[in-house]
Amino acid sequence: MSGLVACVRNVVTHADGAAFEEFYDWQGGRTDFEVEMEHLRYVKVSPVVKVMKFVVSEGGAAVEFPVSGTPCILPDRTGVLVVFDKEPSKFSCPEAPWFFGFPNNAAIYNADGSLRFQLHNPEGENSYIGAIHTGAMPDHPDTLGVLVGTVGHDPEWLYLVDCNSPEIISTGKWIRY
Repeated sequence: MSGLVACVRNVVTHADGAAFEEFYDWQGGRTDFEVEMEHLRYVKVSPVVKVMKFVVSEGGAAVEFPVSGTPCILPDRTGVLVVFDKEPSKFSCPEAPWFFGFPNNAAIYNADGSLRFQLHNPEGENSYIGAIHTGAMPDHPDTLGVLVGTVGHDPEWLYLVDCNSPEIISTGKWIRY
């Protein structure tokens, strides 16, 4: 089995038994837009009752990730980064290592599903990691960023993620969206 992540796959099951599969891969490939739109229309017909997320390795092994956030493939493909919402989804596991609350509400997992580490938010109490930032960072190519905000406000400060350390790195940049 390869230790590199090939894609992230979701299987969404509806009350009537219909299932839709969606994916995105490390090269930018993803589910066809038409399939995604068909699924959005179908939600009005039958409610979603189950969501399963899988991280799939190059060798084809799929590991279930019962997380409420969306796994983002790391630039080196050795794992995924997940940023958690304030509360876990009804479709996810509400306990560590599959959910972490504010302010350290993000974690990196290895391709085999094991927890590498929980990220440490240096802003402390009353702050949170709000989103993964993949926008333009010309000084830091091939790096993931996270946006950190104050509870009650949109995330604003850009921090870099070191895939080998739980400490996120301040860039001093303010991102407004």
